[in-house]
Amino acid sequence: MSFSKRTAMALGVLGLALSTSRSVRAGGYDTPMLYTARHMGMGGTAIGYVGDPSALFHNPAGLGKVQRGEVLADFSLLVGGIHASPGATGRDLDSETTVAPFFLVGGAYRVHPMITIGVGVFPIASAGATYKYGTGTENSTELFFLETTPAIAFNPLPNLRFGFGYRMTYVHLSRYQGDPDSASIPTLDFKLSGWNYLGFRAGAQWAPLPWLEFGAVFRDMVNTKVTNSQGIALRTEYTDISTHFKLPAKLGFGARADFDRFRVPASVALDFEYAFNSQNKGDPLEGTPPAGSGGPTSVSNVFRWQNSQTYRVGFEYRILHDEAAQLDRVPLRVGYVYDTQVANATYPTAFGTPPGPTQVITAGTGYNGGRWQANLAYAYRFGHGAVTDADNGNCQFCSYAGKDDYRIHLHGMYVDASYKF
Repeated sequence: MSFSKRTAMALGVLGLALSTSRSVRAGGYDTPMLYTARHMGMGGTAIGYVGDPSALFHNPAGLGKVQRGEVLADFSLLVGGIHASPGATGRDLDSETTVAPFFLVGGAYRVHPMITIGVGVFPIASAGATYKYGTGTENSTELFFLETTPAIAFNPLPNLRFGFGYRMTYVHLSRYQGDPDSASIPTLDFKLSGWNYLGFRAGAQWAPLPWLEFGAVFRDMVNTKVTNSQGIALRTEYTDISTHFKLPAKLGFGARADFDRFRVPASVALDFEYAFNSQNKGDPLEGTPPAGSGGPTSVSNVFRWQNSQTYRVGFEYRILHDEAAQLDRVPLRVGYVYDTQVANATYPTAFGTPPGPTQVITAGTGYNGGRWQANLAYAYRFGHGAVTDADNGNCQFCSYAGKDDYRIHLHGMYVDASYKF
C-alpha cells in the first residue's frame, strides 16, 4: 500500500473514532438547569440578586451580600434521555436512561467590611448518552466539565458590589463502542482528560432601590486540551491522542423586584444570557497510528454552532410569616426557561441537545430557619429539532443526518442547604 493511501486510511480511522465522540459538542455544553434548588425553583434566575456561596457559579459579585460567613451544599440529579440516530445502522433510537449527578459546594467569608472571599467546586457543563442496538452493540459518550473557583467581592457602597472569580477547569471524555460482553477488541475505547488554568468570571450587582436589584456577569471562554497516551480506534491502538474542548464565553444580565414594602410577600426575577457558541468553529483531532501506518495524523472537525440566548423568569410567594424573626418561613417558587438553538441541523449529534430550542419549567419550595435554610426544586426540560442531510452527504463527525427528528427530555431534582455564621 502506498504512503498516501496508508495516511488517508489512518486519517479516516482516527477521524471516525474521535469525531464520533466529539459530536457531543454539537448541541452546546451548558445546560440551563443548574444551580441550586433555591434558584432553580425560580427558573434558575440569580444574576441580579444571588447572595450566597452559589454566587461563585452565578455571579461572584453576590458574595458581597454575605454578612459574615456562609457555607452551602447543593445536590442536583438529572435523569432523562435522547431520541436520535447515532449512526446509519442505529436509526430512530431512544438512548438508555441517563442518570447524571451534579453538585455544588461553596463557602464565603467576609474578611473586611468591604471585602468577601469565597471558594467552590461544581460541574459546570456536560453531555452524553448511551445507545444499545444491533447484536450487543453499545455506543456511549460521557463528557463533563468540572470547575474549581476561588473568588473575591468588593462592596464600596452598601448597594453596589463587584466580584471576580478565577476558574480552573477539568475536562474528561469517555468514549466506547463495542460489545461489552464479548472478548473481542471493541471498535472504540478511550478516555481523554486535561486541565485549563486560565479562566475567569466577573460581575457586578446594584440595588438602586431597597426593593429593586440589577446584576451583570461575564464568563470568558476556556480552551482545554485533553489527551491520553493511547486509545483504541476501529480495533486499532493509537498513541498520543489529543484534541481541544471549548467552553464558550457567556454574558448575562438579571433583575429582581421584591414587593414586601407594598405588603405583598412576593418577588419576581428575570435573567438573560447570551452564549458565544459560535466560538466553537472546530479543532483538529490528532493521534499517532501504529508503526508503518503513515505517521502522525490530524483531521479537522465541523461544528458550525450558532450563538444562543437563554431567557429566564421566576416568581416567589412567601408564606408563614414569623413576626418575632421578621421573616417568611416558606417560599413557594415557579419558573420558566427558554433556550434557543445552538447546534447546526446539518451536523446533528446523538449525544447532546438536539438542533432546536428547548424549554424548562420549574417549581420549588423550602424553609428559612434564619441562620440556616433548606430548599427543594424540580425542573423538566424538553425540546426537539429536525435534522437535514449533511453537506455533500459527507460528515464523518456527525450522527446520522437524514430526515430524523432528534428529541430530548430531562428531569431535574434539586436539594440544597446552607448555614450562616
